[in-house]
Amino acid sequence: MFDDRSGQGANGLARRLWQCLAGFGLAALLGACANVDQQPAQPQPQPQPDQSAAASAASDAAATAAKASASQLQAAAPVTRVVTKTTWIRVRRGDSLLGIAASHKVAVKDLAAWNGIKPTSHVRIGQSLKLVSKQTITVQAAAPAQSGGAASRGSSAAADSAASSTTSAEDSRQVAAEVKRHARSVALVWPAKGKVVEPFEPGTTRGIEIAGKAGDPVIAAADGKVMYAGTGLNEYGSLIIVQHNKDFLTAYSHNRRLLVRTGDMVHQGQQIAEMGSENNDRVAVMFEVRRDGKPVDPIPYLPAPQS
Repeated sequence: MFDDRSGQGANGLARRLWQCLAGFGLAALLGACANVDQQPAQPQPQPQPDQSAAASAASDAAATAAKASASQLQAAAPVTRVVTKTTWIRVRRGDSLLGIAASHKVAVKDLAAWNGIKPTSHVRIGQSLKLVSKQTITVQAAAPAQSGGAASRGSSAAADSAASSTTSAEDSRQVAAEVKRHARSVALVWPAKGKVVEPFEPGTTRGIEIAGKAGDPVIAAADGKVMYAGTGLNEYGSLIIVQHNKDFLTAYSHNRRLLVRTGDMVHQGQQIAEMGSENNDRVAVMFEVRRDGKPVDPIPYLPAPQS
C-alpha cells in the first residue's frame, strides 16, 4: 500500500488533485422590472383627534425616545478587552531561540511551546516562528443595553464577539500572506500522537505513517490554507491537503472524519480530522510533506522524534 501506485511519478498527487478541483460554472441571474400604473387613492374624511389625548401621546413618545437615546448612548460606550494576537518572525543569521525570546520579552519555554519544539532546539535561518502576545483593544457594543443583569451579559458577549472576530480576521490575513510567499523551509509540529510505523523511503513511500486509535485527533502541522478536503483520490481515503507557503504543503490521509473544508484557513495545532483506517489496513494517518509538489522526508521538518 505504500508504493506510489499513481503511475504519474513524483507529481502524481498534484496532477490528480487538480483534476479533482475542476472549477464550477456560475449561472447569472437576470431580473426584470415592470412599471405598474396605479390610480391615486381618493382622500377620505378623517375624524378629528382629541387634542388632550394627542398631547399626552406626544409627551409619552418623547419620554420613550429620550430613554431609547440614553440606552443607545450607554451601549455605544467603548469596552476594553484583552485578546490574544499571533505574529510571525523569521529567523536571521546569528539568531537563537534564547536571543529571540529575550528580544521579544517572552520565556524561552513559552516560545518553544508555541512552535512545538524543545527549549534547547536550534533554529534555522529563514525558519518562521510563532509569537503569541496579549493585546488590549477597544470595541463598541453591538446592541443597545437591556435592563438588569441581561444587559451586562449581552453587552459583554457582543464585545467579546467583536474582539474575537477582529483577531480571527487578522490571523487569517497573516496566514493568507504567508501562503503566497516563497520559503526555503517550513516549521512543523507532529500531526498526531503515536508511533511512526512506516518511515519515509524515497521512491517507495510518499510520507510517514503515524499509528493511533480510531478518533484520535489529527492536527495541522503548521498554519496554512486547506487546498483540498475530500475523498476524490481513492487510495488516500479521506484526504486533507494544506498549503503553508508557495513551496511547501502537507497532506493527511486515511482519516475517519474531516473537520475542515476546502478554502478554510487553519492554524498550527488546530484539529482538522479524526484518525481512521479508510482505504488502509490499520488505524493511522499518512503524513506527507511536499516541496514543489514532490514528496520529501517529513522528519527533518519536525521536532525531535516522539517518545
